[in-house]
Amino acid sequence: MNILVVDDNASLARGLATFLRQEGHAPDVAASVAEAVGKLAGASFDLIITDLELPDGKGLEVIRRARMAVPPPEVILMTAYGSVESAVEAMKLGAMDYLTKPVPLEEFAFRVARVARLRKAEARADVLSRARETLLESAGLTSPLDQIVGTSPGIRQVKETIRKVAGFPSTVLLTGETGTGKEMAARAVHALSPWAEGPFVRVNCASIPESLFEAELFGHEKGAFTDARERRIGRFEAARGGTLFLDEVGEVPLHLQAKLLRALQDKEIVRVGGSGPIRVETRIVAATNRDLAAMAGAGTFREDLLYRLAVVRIELPPLRARREDLPDLAEHLLDGFRREFGRPRLRFGPGVLAALERRPWPGNVRELRNAIERAVVLAEGDELSPAAFPGPLVAEGATNVPEPDHGPARVGAGNSAGPVSEESLLSPPAGTPAGMAASSLAGGLNAALDALERQLIERALEMAGGVKSRAAALLKVSRPNLLYRMKRHGLLKGPEDPADDG
Repeated sequence: MNILVVDDNASLARGLATFLRQEGHAPDVAASVAEAVGKLAGASFDLIITDLELPDGKGLEVIRRARMAVPPPEVILMTAYGSVESAVEAMKLGAMDYLTKPVPLEEFAFRVARVARLRKAEARADVLSRARETLLESAGLTSPLDQIVGTSPGIRQVKETIRKVAGFPSTVLLTGETGTGKEMAARAVHALSPWAEGPFVRVNCASIPESLFEAELFGHEKGAFTDARERRIGRFEAARGGTLFLDEVGEVPLHLQAKLLRALQDKEIVRVGGSGPIRVETRIVAATNRDLAAMAGAGTFREDLLYRLAVVRIELPPLRARREDLPDLAEHLLDGFRREFGRPRLRFGPGVLAALERRPWPGNVRELRNAIERAVVLAEGDELSPAAFPGPLVAEGATNVPEPDHGPARVGAGNSAGPVSEESLLSPPAGTPAGMAASSLAGGLNAALDALERQLIERALEMAGGVKSRAAALLKVSRPNLLYRMKRHGLLKGPEDPADDG
């Protein structure tokens, strides 16, 4: 390996360089931040070993500059001023290891040899990943990245990063809002990796009871606890030789995060009730829709675990940030339903794609998929019209869209007036002038219908005690549809009317 030793102690730097040369490496030395930065600009290194305290600054600056290289070298921080804060900051910047002086030569040799093994494995994995992708293309088969539909800059960046990282054993953290496709990205990482023939094991960290979390991840021995009648392997062992996908990793209980960190660092786990460590060579991909950095600042997520998980971080953009992808994505989803439901003639009707593209889609791709599936199920012919889509599509200008029948309204006014009938809703409230409808006709049919719609909405809100979700049920429309109509009639309290006790 090409190794740069950065230390202002000239005798120590020369001694380490001599040892590294005897081990078959190609070392170079620098005595300051400026000298190290200059050497980084002029040569490519596999490993940087840097002191923390240097004459013209901190070794952390060397780490920053090193991690900007392409490809970035591994970094070991070595210092006599050891502290937890320095270790965490070094890991945050991308350091692989942290040693405190004086370091025994045997320990130093072990750490360097581990980096050498890692770099060889990465190079081999990169070749295998590229070969796999080339083989798929030459055979006319679909690449796993083709399942991530879109050509927007954000999606192109996601695909390129997945392609680069797939062949390496480094941990990947997928972030983004709910429904942006994090699991699909994780499966693409797995499918393009040298471990693609191994299992892909998904763990939803949010769905595991806290009392069972450790046993679920690491397994348990017979008799480890009540009902442990036999030995059971955990998800880490089940994913051996493949990929373990830790979905919703922000939900891991704080007191178990240290054990998860150790498993990631040492590639070893201990079953509940067990005594000996078990080696698990497993690729780790994690995902979250939470702000782990903010959680770390609040003390609810370990900072060192965050940096161990986020060796490579991939942000999945929300659908509203890549609207140009929506037509292709909608067609891709519809094509899947054509095959699944055996309806090859299904197609979008006029104006539907334009309306879908204008909608904000807070639930992202998952919400879009559900909307298209609903439209397919409700479609009477082969053309998906606006009428087959949920209520929010109406807000974008589609017309004549019937709302789903929620059944007889059973909502009481203010939770106290008992069931409300359709007849009572349509009956004019007491004190309504008899000539109101007739006078509205003076403005024409549209004005009369608008006046009647506003009157019905006001009546429903009154009977529902002001709770909009209940008023929507009375009117047999969706809540977003009701909010749209209220906004049109000037009945909302504000631009988005966030205040709603329903």
